[in-house]
Parts: sequence; C-alpha cells; structure tokens
Amino acid sequence: MKIIKSTILSFITLLLIGPLSIAQENIKIKKSDFQIEIKEVGFKEAWKEIKEGEKLFTAGLGTFPNALEHYLKANKYNSDCAELNYKIGVCYLATDKFYHATQYLEKAYLKDNNVAGDVHYILARAYHLNLDFDNAIENYKAYYSSFSVKELEKLEINIDKFIKECKFGKELVNSPDRVIINNLGPRINSEYDDYNPVLHPNQDQLYFTSRRETENKDKRYEADNKFFENIFVSKQAGELWKKPKMLDNKMDSKNNESVVAISPDGNRIYLYNGDENGGDIMVSELKKGNWKSPKGISGKILSKYKETTITFSPEGNEMFFVSNQYGSIGGMDIFYSKLDEKEKWTEPTNMGAAINTIYDEEGVSWHPKEDKVYFSSQGFNSMGGFDVFVMERDENGMWSSPENLGYPVNTPNDDLFLKMDENNKYAYYSSVRDNGFGGKDLYKIIFLGEEKELKLSKEDIFLAWNHKPIDDLFYHNPNEVKVDTALFMIGFVTDSKTAEPIKLAKIEVIDLELSQVIATGLADTAGAYQLKIPKKKDFGVEVTAKDYLFFVEIAYLSQKQVVDSKIQANFQLDKIDVGAKMVLNNIFFETNKATIKPESTTELERLANLLIENPTIRLEISGHTDNVGSYRANQKLSESRAKSVVEYLVSKGVGSSRLEYKGYSFNQPIADNNTAEGRSQNRRVEFKVLSK
Repeated sequence: MKIIKSTILSFITLLLIGPLSIAQENIKIKKSDFQIEIKEVGFKEAWKEIKEGEKLFTAGLGTFPNALEHYLKANKYNSDCAELNYKIGVCYLATDKFYHATQYLEKAYLKDNNVAGDVHYILARAYHLNLDFDNAIENYKAYYSSFSVKELEKLEINIDKFIKECKFGKELVNSPDRVIINNLGPRINSEYDDYNPVLHPNQDQLYFTSRRETENKDKRYEADNKFFENIFVSKQAGELWKKPKMLDNKMDSKNNESVVAISPDGNRIYLYNGDENGGDIMVSELKKGNWKSPKGISGKILSKYKETTITFSPEGNEMFFVSNQYGSIGGMDIFYSKLDEKEKWTEPTNMGAAINTIYDEEGVSWHPKEDKVYFSSQGFNSMGGFDVFVMERDENGMWSSPENLGYPVNTPNDDLFLKMDENNKYAYYSSVRDNGFGGKDLYKIIFLGEEKELKLSKEDIFLAWNHKPIDDLFYHNPNEVKVDTALFMIGFVTDSKTAEPIKLAKIEVIDLELSQVIATGLADTAGAYQLKIPKKKDFGVEVTAKDYLFFVEIAYLSQKQVVDSKIQANFQLDKIDVGAKMVLNNIFFETNKATIKPESTTELERLANLLIENPTIRLEISGHTDNVGSYRANQKLSESRAKSVVEYLVSKGVGSSRLEYKGYSFNQPIADNNTAEGRSQNRRVEFKVLSK
C-alpha cells in the first residue's frame, strides 16, 4: 500500500511528469552544442533565454510552460540543437499542448539518437497521447530493450501496461461513441488546471477546483511546483456561466481544498481539506444563509491516511469514498459505507478486486437517480492515464464489472470527476484535450444516444369541422397559422469505390455569402443524413469522416428539384489509402511567389485536422504549375510552394517526419495548358498518402 501525502490531484498530475522524471535526465544544453559558429548574431540573447528556461525547467512541472516560452525563443536562433528540441518536446508533453511534442522529440532523435537515455520512452509517451498507438508501442519496446535483466527489475515504469493501454486505445478509437464534448470556455477555464466540477442541486451554481494564481495566494505546492488548490463557484447566466469567484473564507485552508459533493437539499457541502491528516473529507452546513466552519465527516470514515472524493446514493443512506487507508489493494481505492439503524456510518469496506485495481481509482460519483456509480481508474481497459468507468447494481445488490465509457469521452490523458445528470443527457467532467485553455479543463459531454431509424407513424386524423361544439363554451378568434416553409437537404454519404455507407460522417453546410456554417449533422448507420436549410440556393458543403479524406464542394441546390420540402445531395468520400491523392483547391499564393495568402487558412486547417485526427498517415505535399515560363523556374516555384504548405502544417503541430514536399513543375498536368481555364487547374497543390 502506498501512502502519498499530497493534494487531491497532486498524485494525478505527477503521473504525467512522474514517469518522465524517472528517465528524464534534465540533460544540460551545452553552450558549445548550441552556438552556431557562422551565426554569431543573436547568440548572446538566445543563450540568456536558455539559462532562464533551464531555471524554470529545473523548478518543476508548474513552471514548464514558462520554461517553454524561453526555449522557443532560443530555438529561433538554433532550431537544430538536439538537447533543446528534446526539452521543448518534454515541456509540451507535460502540458495541454502535448500534440506539439512529437515534432520536437522526433527532430531531437534524428539529430542525435542518444540525446537522452529515455528518448524512446519520451517519444512513446508523445505518440501515445496523440493516438499514434503503433509508433508508441514500437518506441516503448525500444526503450524496454535498452535495459539489462537486472536493470528491468529496478525499473519503476510499467512498459507492459503502457503497451496494453495502446492496444485498448486502438480498439476504443475504432468504435467511437456518439457524443459532443464542449469546453466550458474561458469564463470558467484558465491557463492553469481546472477540475472536479460539482453542480448545485438547483443546477444554477457550478463549484470547481482550480490551481490558478489568485490575489494574495501565489504560493506553490512543493510536490509539483503548481499553485495551491482553491475552490471557485460560478453562477449560471442563461446558457453561460458567470465569471467564477473564490468560495467563502471559512472553506479556505492554508493548503489545498476542493468541493467534492453537495447534499441533494443543498444544505451540506463536502470538501477535501489538505491540512487534515494528509487529506480528509470535511462537511460544512448551511445555517441561516451562511456556511459554518467545516468539520470532519465521521470518525469511522476518516483516517490518518488520505480520503479524497466522496459520493452518496440518491436516498443518502449509502456512500462511496476514495482513500488509501488500511486495506487498500493499490494506492487509492474505492470504499463503501452505509447508515445503520442508529443513523451512524458503518465501518468502511474495500470494494475489492472486482472494482479496485493495483493502480489508482479516483473521482467516484453516484448517479443522481439510478443505481449507477461513475469513477476513474488507471486500471482495467484504460487507454492511458485515468479513464472514466461506470458500474451498475442489479436487483440482487450485485455491482457489475466496470465498463469503460469509451472514446472520445476517454483519451490517453487524464479524464476525471464525471458527474452525470439525472436524465443521462449530459455530464460534466475534467479532461486534457487539444482545444483546452491550459492544463486540465472543465467540459460538458452531450450524449447523442443510439442512432435511430426514422419511422413514419400513421395516426387517425380527426376533422374538427363536423364536431358539434358545446353551446356554453367561450370562443376565441382563430390565430393566424404560420406555415413552415423550411427545406431539408437530404442524401447519403458513401465510399467512392465500394458505395458502402459511411456512418458518423459529419456534414457541414456553409452559407457562401456569409462564410458561416449554418447547419451541421451526422450520417446514420445507413450513411443517410438530413439537415434543415433556410432556402433553396447554392451552399458550400464540407464532409469529414474517420479514415476518409475530407470533402469540400459546392452543392448547387438552386438547380435541383424540391420534392416534399426536400432536396437531395449525395456525397462520395475517398478512403485514406496509400497512393490516394487530393487536390487542395483553395490554397492561394501571391503571384510568382510561395507566400500563402490569408484566404488559404480554411483549407490548410482542414488538412491539419485530417493529419491530427489520423496520426499515423504520412503525406507528400506536391506543387504543380502551368507551362508558362522555363521548366527550371517553375520547378523552383512549385517546390517552394509545397514547402510553404509543409511549414504551415508543422506550425500547427504536425510532426515534420510525417510530411515530404516535392515540386513537379509542369510535368503532371491535369488539364489542357493551351487554355486559360486549363492552366488555372494545373497551377495547384495536392497531397498524396505515402503510408497509413
């Protein structure tokens, strides 16, 4: 049994950097390796940035983002320094911008494959977090093979577990659930860690924990060099949440604190207090509109060890809580207690090996209406970090085996503290995702449910005109009946080669005049979709689907016939296969230059997203010209333009090793160079899939 005296999440945040620190040798960037002899200008300023970055890096996880800023400035002077690229990669890996880590770590390894003893492990972690499971497994194995048998016995990193997580991850990603995951936005989330959402029973107040810097509270926690935890509360304002405020001073401690639960009547609030016995659950009661000073929840529940999250059954007579007290199977476990006939909590019992693993469990939460309990675990079939699981109690009182909530709710990073609403329509939780504002953020999950077939029901239609009214009723003049003149765009999304339906394809309809998305939908299991559109006119359409190239085209609806308020438009997508090509029609350059025009951003973002969502594919970006001018000049121009596209993609977090660029001058025309229209088509950029 391991005992860690730390904040409610300090042991969680250390999971990311903890394994890194075992092999992360804090290698020094030598002046002789960093300085470029032929490039003296700027060295002095760049070396100052290195020294500042080194101080912040050595200080710990909390100042990694600050170290990263200095490292990136130094990188402008010398972008080929292996040690610097390695440290930039490590900093990115330990933050919410982990998707940038791969390109720097790959570059460090290519420059010096002995840049650090753990380079394969760090690369594996980067690939793992970015869903590139095959490359992750390959690098985990390479790291594992670098140790002798005796050294492996002392190795604190469980490489076999990471490899299993990658295999689980591949299964989960291949069967994504139908959910929408929305960040709660900058009003709630900060550039620091924000987590553990607890909604008031009235649904109008959101409590959460934050490691953000606050006025007069700028001390950092020694274990991870981050600011101490504080409790914040935000009130609802329509569909939005107001700017949060710190909770009442009576809830405040000198250490870490977090709201973990609120009673159904809203009169009791349960808190984690890091000052008490290494971490205890306290309870505060609401009296005459004011919160009383928190007291320990129960002598039987509290111990000299750590108790973190707690949850109660809908009736309030049963509880689960998380602790590493005596009887733990491994680290933090889930314990159970109930009220006896004297309204006292019984001696807690460990839920056993069917629920608890040799790894940590955390964030336990009972469904508000049902016999379901949600919690996060590093064990079972986790795809990495903490994954959210659910277990359900049957009529015989037996709890089911924990079930992974699947991807994209779960990721290879930490996904924690899920709180489900009573109707199973949505949930709040904390996660680390690529659209975050910094560290862990709070998200709302909207569950779309199973796909359903549209069915037409036949009902009796009663004719009101032949019904004799009752004489003594009051009558009202009839209101004007407004006729719904809305149109629907319908159709199918299919594979261009097999004609098989593509399920879960995302269709976005774009108003070309406003440059706005005016309708979004998903194709069902039959590849069918239906979207409401304002009127009959031409729209832009973007279709995306997993394992397929993106599709962008104009749907000329103005030329189509309307049948029963419906206009049909079908779309065929090309699968991401080796050798597959696609012309990027909306990339524009300045005349005779490789400078990308701003109006190209949308198309480039689509391509970047394709690469991020399919992290294993490699592309060749190719430039092509018409036959006006010399071959040599056109060759140089076509290559420069392809290179510009690659550089843009790399700036968006795509690993440079996944991209190649080539110029083909006018050797590969797709139209007649003897016409202006043909020459326009030949001046293009396209990509080809090299591997997947």
